[in-house]
Amino acid sequence: MIFYNVTVFLEDTDAGGIVYHSRYLNYMERCRTQSFYHNGINHAQLINSNTGHFVVKHIEIDFKKPAYLGEELVITIDVKDVRGASVLFHQTVVRNNEILAEASVLLAFIDPKTSLASRMPEQLKSNILKFKLT
Repeated sequence: MIFYNVTVFLEDTDAGGIVYHSRYLNYMERCRTQSFYHNGINHAQLINSNTGHFVVKHIEIDFKKPAYLGEELVITIDVKDVRGASVLFHQTVVRNNEILAEASVLLAFIDPKTSLASRMPEQLKSNILKFKLT
């Protein structure tokens, strides 16, 4: 499991200081991106190599409690399943060990020429499996 820290800024909240629901998705995306970089996967290089790249195929999120302006949050990511052309992650947004939101995120690896699902290169798959070891 990997952890990513976030401070809630004014731009993340409504007039009452409550975090917009869509920001949770932004926080999770940043955590995934940092986790990829941390494990040797560079999205820009993937895109530029024309090998393929990831897209979000499905997301299911459960909002449990609100986060507020100025709070320090921890975003987590854990690999649940890696298949030939997809990766399933479990992610949480946490405040003081209390889960505020959790999501199941399915990424598909697609061929840039056809926009269809494509098998991930073995090295890429291997790097994703390292998420579990951190």
